[in-house]
Amino acid sequence: MLPILLRLGPVTLYTDAVLLNLGVLIGLGALYLRAPETARSRWVDAGLVALVGGLFFGRFGYVLVHAGYYAAEPGEALAVWLGGLSWPAAAAGATLGLIAAARWRRLALGPLLDALALPLALFGLLAWGGCWASSCAYGVEVDPATFPAGLAHVAPDLYGLTAARWPTQLAGLAWSLVALAAVWAARRSAWGSGALGWFALAQVALGAFLLGFMRGDPAPTAGGLRLDVIGSALVLAVATGAWMLQLGRPKPTPQA
Repeated sequence: MLPILLRLGPVTLYTDAVLLNLGVLIGLGALYLRAPETARSRWVDAGLVALVGGLFFGRFGYVLVHAGYYAAEPGEALAVWLGGLSWPAAAAGATLGLIAAARWRRLALGPLLDALALPLALFGLLAWGGCWASSCAYGVEVDPATFPAGLAHVAPDLYGLTAARWPTQLAGLAWSLVALAAVWAARRSAWGSGALGWFALAQVALGAFLLGFMRGDPAPTAGGLRLDVIGSALVLAVATGAWMLQLGRPKPTPQA
């Protein structure tokens, strides 16, 4: 575990925050590099709107599902720096932000989604790496005597209590590498405009959905299921449906 990456005097760089910010920079950089030269500022604008939408919805979703705590501590509701984002809500907010920005800046949505496909898959890898470093999204406790030899991961929870656990974070890293390879392999496919971006989102959501059943960190539930698992299932369903709809559609020019 490496929760703190570096200390520079009064400044502390937390590993998870550094990795997530790196993912954001890679996404914005990809938009800048993939955009037509005359539309670079508009593409980056779209990325920034998506970022704001993701942060707002992600925080709102987290506060909503932990309403009991924030009703007692309302001053912390906007304190994003204290941690706490709902990834399914963030994905929804970023997508809605990108759609709105595409209309505002008169851009075709498909090329924006395709440009963000590889950065999105890489962001999933960085997010799981941040969880491993900061001990979030840790696995359920297992009995090392009955669990398959060598697979139990001795790791702490958010409170520093160490136990043998299902290797959820490491499995997330492994899945993210598979997803990244799948998106990379599909990058030159004849899919319709935007299909690659939806495909990447579906891969990230599929990993979060499956591994959600092996998470041991506390979370609100509904009908016996963690809310993050339900949210991941919704993102997976929407992204998969959008991917299938876009498969055979023609690709507009990036300037469209």
